[in-house]
Amino acid sequence: MPIAASPFLSRLTGALLLGLSAASSVAQGPRLEIIPTVTPSMGDPGGTFFGEVPDPAKARHYYIAAEPVLWDYLPEGEDPVCGKTPPPQVMAKRAGERLRYVEYTDARFDARMLPNERLGILGPVLRGVGGDFIVVTFLNRSDRPLSMHPHGLKYDKESEGAYYAPNPGRGAAVGPGGRFTYVWKIDDEACPLPGEPSSKGWLYHSHVVAEEETDLGLVGFIVATDPTRARADGTPSDVDREMASLFMIHDESGLGPEAKEAWEYAGIPGAPPPLTWAETAEALEKGKRYGINGLIFGNLNGLEMVEGERVRWYLFGLGDETDLHTAHWHGETVVEDGRQRTDVVELLPASMKIADMTADNPGSWLFHCHVAEHMREGMFARFTIHAKAEIGARPALEMPFFGMEGERNSLQVRAERGKDGELVLRGTVTVVNAFALSANPFTLRIGGKSAIFRCDRDGMAEDGENKLLIFGGDASGVVYGGQLTFEATLGGGEWGDGEAFPVVLEVGRKHHEAVAPLRPAKAAD
Repeated sequence: MPIAASPFLSRLTGALLLGLSAASSVAQGPRLEIIPTVTPSMGDPGGTFFGEVPDPAKARHYYIAAEPVLWDYLPEGEDPVCGKTPPPQVMAKRAGERLRYVEYTDARFDARMLPNERLGILGPVLRGVGGDFIVVTFLNRSDRPLSMHPHGLKYDKESEGAYYAPNPGRGAAVGPGGRFTYVWKIDDEACPLPGEPSSKGWLYHSHVVAEEETDLGLVGFIVATDPTRARADGTPSDVDREMASLFMIHDESGLGPEAKEAWEYAGIPGAPPPLTWAETAEALEKGKRYGINGLIFGNLNGLEMVEGERVRWYLFGLGDETDLHTAHWHGETVVEDGRQRTDVVELLPASMKIADMTADNPGSWLFHCHVAEHMREGMFARFTIHAKAEIGARPALEMPFFGMEGERNSLQVRAERGKDGELVLRGTVTVVNAFALSANPFTLRIGGKSAIFRCDRDGMAEDGENKLLIFGGDASGVVYGGQLTFEATLGGGEWGDGEAFPVVLEVGRKHHEAVAPLRPAKAAD
C-alpha cells in the first residue's frame, strides 16, 4: 500500500501536524474539562426554541432517559441463521455494560414504553412532518454527563446538545440526575427534496464525548417526512412498512481511551502503553463486536414483512475508520436514495441513507455486511418476506411504522371471549428489571370493574372468579429483562364492552393504560 494511502499514517500525521484531535489525551494532552451545563438543582432549564415555547399543536413530545444496561450481543446464545460457531471471546463475554436511550410514557419517568424488537440497541424513533417540532424531555440516569444531539433538524445553541469550547449551550452536557427539554424543528431543510424519497432518517446521539457515547449505544434516529407526501398520521404515503439498521463495530475490550491512544500513537515519546503494543492490539481485536443494531451472528429479529409491501429501510453507519460497511440483501434489490437500483449500499461512519424495496420474493433471506471480515465476525441477520395467505390472512408482525402513537405504549393487550363467556386478556407490560412477582400487586380495571391479584412465586393468582398467570419468572419468582407477559381470565359478570375498550393496569405502583381490541368468540367445534 502506498504510504499516502495508509489510514494509520494519515491519522498520525494529521494529529502531529495539526494537533486537532481532542481525543488524543495521551499523545496530545488532556481532554477539555467537562463541566455539566445542567445539574439536578437547576430543574429543567430547557423547552424553548430561540427563546419561544413551540406551539403545542405542532409539537411531538417524547420523554427519554439515558440508562445503564447490561447489553447481550448474542441473546440466543448461538447463530440461528448461518450456524456458525461464534469466536471463543464472544461466547466468554456475550454481554457488556452499555448505555441506552429509553422512552417513557410521561415526565414521571416510571413507566417505560415497550421496546421494538427490530430496533435492537437503537433508541426510540422520533418522527414528524415538515413544520413539526420534536420536543424531548431528557433525563440522565447515568454517572456521567450526557446529551442528545440531532442531525439535520433546526435548533438553537441551547438545544444543540454538543459540548465544545468556547460557549456550550445549556443542553450540551446534562449532568447525572439532571434533565433538560430539547426543542428541534423539522424545517424545510430537514425534509426531503422533491426528487428524494418521501422521508429521511436523521441520526441523534450523545455528543459530550461523542466517540465513546455512540459506541456505548446512545444512538437513535428521527424520521422526517415531506408533508405533501404524508398520510394524515404523518407516515410516508408511498411506504407500507419501515425497517432500520445501524452497522457499527462496538468495543468490548475494556481498554480506556488512554490505552487506545497509546497503542495508536506507539513510539511517541512520553506515551508508553500500559500493555505492550501487541497485547493492546490483541485486546482490541478480541473486544470487537460486529453488530447490526447491536446484535451479532443472526440474533437481530423482527425484520419481517408481507409479500407486496413497499418497505423503506433507514440505513446508518457509525464508528471509526474500521467501520466501512456494505449492506447487502439476498433475494431482493433496493432503490438507493431514489437514485439507483442496487442490492448493496455503502455506509461510512455517520452515513444516513434510504433503501426502498418491494417485497416481491417470499422467503427467508440473508442481510449482511459484505466486507469479508465483518461477515466472518457475525455482522449478519435474516429478513423474512411472508407470502400472502390464500385467504388474505397476515402474520402477526410488529407495527409497520416506527414511533407511532398506537405503538408507543407501556402496555399492549388483546382480548377475546372464552367459551363460557369470560373475558380473556393476553398482554405485555413493562416493569423494572429483576421484578419480584410475589412482592408486587396487580390491579386490573376495565370500566367500573376491577380485580386485585397477588401472585405467588409461580406467577399465579386468583381474585374470586378471576385468575391471573404471569410468564417468564425464574424459580425464585423474579422476572428479568424489563417486561413480562400475562394472561388474565375474568369471570363473574360482564367485563368490557364493544369492539375495543380501555384497560388500566397498576403493576406495583406503576400506572399503565391501553386499548384492548376484542376478538370475536371462537365457534364451537
